Amino acid sequence: MQNYIVKLSLALVACCLFCCVARAEELPRGQVVERVATLKDPAQTYALYLPSNYTPERRWPTLYCFDPLARGAVPVKLYSEAAERFGWVVVGSNNSRNGSVRDSVDAAQSMFTDTQARLAVDGRRIYAAGFSGGARQSILVDQLCRHCLAGVIAAGAGYPPNVQPAAPVTFALFGAAGVDDFNFPEMKTLDATFARLGATHRFESFEGGHAWPTPPVAAAAVEWLELQALKSGLRQKDEAFMSGAWARRLAEARRLEEASNPYAAYRAYESLAADFRGLRDVSEAEGKFAALGASKEVKAALKDEAEQLSRQQQLVSELFELVEKRRGEFESRVQAASDFRYRVESLRAKAQAEADSGERRVARRTLNQVSAHFYETAGELRQRRARPAEVVAALEVASEIASKSPQLFYELAVAHAQNSDRKSALAALRKAFELGFKDAAAVEKEPALESLRGDAEYKRLVEGKN
Repeated sequence: MQNYIVKLSLALVACCLFCCVARAEELPRGQVVERVATLKDPAQTYALYLPSNYTPERRWPTLYCFDPLARGAVPVKLYSEAAERFGWVVVGSNNSRNGSVRDSVDAAQSMFTDTQARLAVDGRRIYAAGFSGGARQSILVDQLCRHCLAGVIAAGAGYPPNVQPAAPVTFALFGAAGVDDFNFPEMKTLDATFARLGATHRFESFEGGHAWPTPPVAAAAVEWLELQALKSGLRQKDEAFMSGAWARRLAEARRLEEASNPYAAYRAYESLAADFRGLRDVSEAEGKFAALGASKEVKAALKDEAEQLSRQQQLVSELFELVEKRRGEFESRVQAASDFRYRVESLRAKAQAEADSGERRVARRTLNQVSAHFYETAGELRQRRARPAEVVAALEVASEIASKSPQLFYELAVAHAQNSDRKSALAALRKAFELGFKDAAAVEKEPALESLRGDAEYKRLVEGKN
């Protein structure tokens, strides 16, 4: 694995040093190309967006994107509008995914090397964006390329495991998370850590869960990185751009204040002052931020947010403890299973509340965090070739919580089959189809399900007669 990391490091450094040399080639401008095969390995592909005025005669800021499911076109489409506006190239790997560091390293190396050969990349303005494990991959890229990134847009996750932020941080970080994202606490903590380190940072939340940011937040991230480029001298001064961005964001902060949303206004004035400090007079934003911060409403909101983070951590720990107790002696196992079901149902009722609230957010984050933990644990166990029974146990916990996930029940069916439990495998497969699983071709190709193929119900399910 170390060899792969060294190879990627050299490839990224080479890109930073030599990417001003671009190979002439006609690629579509002003549209998302979902699949570009690399010159050296056709199995390695990426999605690409070139602005409509792209020309190899100049160098372009370039955003490399990493999706946890190797869906390169998803982030490329998300950032394409802002890329067109600001003149950025956007590239998204179709090979980098959660689960395999080696595959992700290979994908990043191939993508960087290929774009270096084909495109006029500005080596001073290389950026990375990612969601979930893709966000961790984005930050890892900066570690491997000897801090070649000017900025990172990290959604739904921060630093890779076993890597901690430390001064000096050389890239600007735009963090984002949905208010229902189980990694919301991680992203808030990371933002506070960057503030403590004196590093350039901004955090924005959005309505939703564990997902790529909404289009407005994605656009705000690119605009913010443009501002950072102005402040650091990587972009020429542009008074029209600065004035327009300032006026628009000041108007939005005032609107939030007038709409009796003091906490949102407080955050808006805070980021406005931080982002434009050194570019223009920010005394109005600083004054508003200080005044709102002293208000009872904002103090209460800050306290409530901190309590939400603490409550989530407590609930997650309690559920983990109950799962562990389910593996104990019979009597304690039965009681723990009952308590677990009761806690999950209680949280599910709160999570399904119609109105947004701190209680609903905590319930959603807690359920999603525990489910995601055991789903990811199952994936890690499979990679380590652990006993199928261990994979089944992890997926059963995840499916108790995410009881409406067809993909999860399909994977549970496969795990049961690998554990030589045909009856449970068929039941899980039936549940997957009942919940809307549609990939009958994948079912037919899965070797682990071979033992079910002669069953009449299996045939009805894959033929769509369920």
